[in-house]
Amino acid sequence: MRLLLAEDDRLVRIPVRDALRAAGLDVTECADGSAALRAAEAEAFDIVLSDILLPGLDGIALFRRLRSIQPDAAVMLMTAHADAADAATVTREGARDYIVKPFEIEELVLRIGRVREELDFRRRMEAGGVHPGASGHPIRGVSSAVKRLLEGVEAAAASDVSVLLTGETGTGKDLCARVIHARSRRAGRPFVAVNCAAIPESLFEAELFGHEKGAFTGADRKRIGRFEVADGGTLFLDEVAELSLGAQVKLLRVLEARSFEPVGSSRTVEVDVRVIAATNRDLQAEIARGSFRSDLFYRLNVIDITTPPLRARRADIPGLVRDFLVGIAARQGRPVPALDPAAVAALTTYDFPGNVRELLHALERAVAMARGDVIRLSHLPPALRGDAGEPEEELPDTIQPLAKAVEEFELQYIRRVLAKVGGHRGRAADLLGISRKGLWLRLREEPEAED
Repeated sequence: MRLLLAEDDRLVRIPVRDALRAAGLDVTECADGSAALRAAEAEAFDIVLSDILLPGLDGIALFRRLRSIQPDAAVMLMTAHADAADAATVTREGARDYIVKPFEIEELVLRIGRVREELDFRRRMEAGGVHPGASGHPIRGVSSAVKRLLEGVEAAAASDVSVLLTGETGTGKDLCARVIHARSRRAGRPFVAVNCAAIPESLFEAELFGHEKGAFTGADRKRIGRFEVADGGTLFLDEVAELSLGAQVKLLRVLEARSFEPVGSSRTVEVDVRVIAATNRDLQAEIARGSFRSDLFYRLNVIDITTPPLRARRADIPGLVRDFLVGIAARQGRPVPALDPAAVAALTTYDFPGNVRELLHALERAVAMARGDVIRLSHLPPALRGDAGEPEEELPDTIQPLAKAVEEFELQYIRRVLAKVGGHRGRAADLLGISRKGLWLRLREEPEAED
């Protein structure tokens, strides 16, 4: 990824530049705001890291100009303690994050890494035709399971109550949270994601509620917490079941009072934040075990949405494969690859325990391994091949376009399901997760058994 660094202090700029380059970023450095603006007008950047106090054009003015020049760039600000309030204000306007000087280089690299992960997530989704906040719905599928999911997401977006997203890893809980925010009245306000599993219990309060300088050992500067940054917007608590019981009590108190006191401060901060929580655990079972508070569960679970596993929405696999391959090919600047029959059969019959995320990773690997215009069985991960890598069947002489190959193997899979249920189309449609009309459209010339 490409990063634009704007910092006038050479003693700060050079170590930061070197550390970010060592982390794998392509860094362009500028010593003043005007030079940074010219660089942004000349070429695209994924991330912009800017000091607030810059000669020529300050960091806040630079951020506001960047919103029209490069609206997709993630902006992170560096600020002195005295300007932390200004940085927090700009964060509410859409800046991704800020860090107070003096800071440890390792902390900066870690926080830039989080920004990279979020950008990578968005691009992976967009690679499959999934565009959070776009006019077309970013959650795609024709199965009844996805239709139920869409109903829940749209209902949640139309309200302003807490939402609990449950489902297996890789089923798109993060995406659902972002879609709910983007389609709610809070769209345009901050969406702040917090991975609860990554916060040590000792730092939970400081991370979510902020702290004053000197509040505890190592608190050498003031920090604005995630709740305050998310004011007016949405706070997404991912992996909420990982919170300790002590942290759950503190979270519940803030959700009920809609206010808190930063660590080491006597001032009360009132916030207007919509909370969306997510977990891959059964919280009812966690409550029975005594590891999750029932009162917090009911506070979070006003609207509950379950993201279905991919094996429960097999009817969506052909479309997802097609969309993902189109996006991956576009990102890599190559033609959309075809799939040979054995590869299509593997993709449409595998259970995908890693769900949509596993499917996307498998296709990214396949495109990279294929190098040419045809994905073969050997290009898929071993788990999908169902063997330890034995030679696959020979590629047929005539290569079909991807859409045609997917259509044929989708038809074959439907016929196998129909045979299993004795030709009863109603039962087959239920098993496939599609409507009976959808099944009929795919099998117009097939004889129909009595239901």
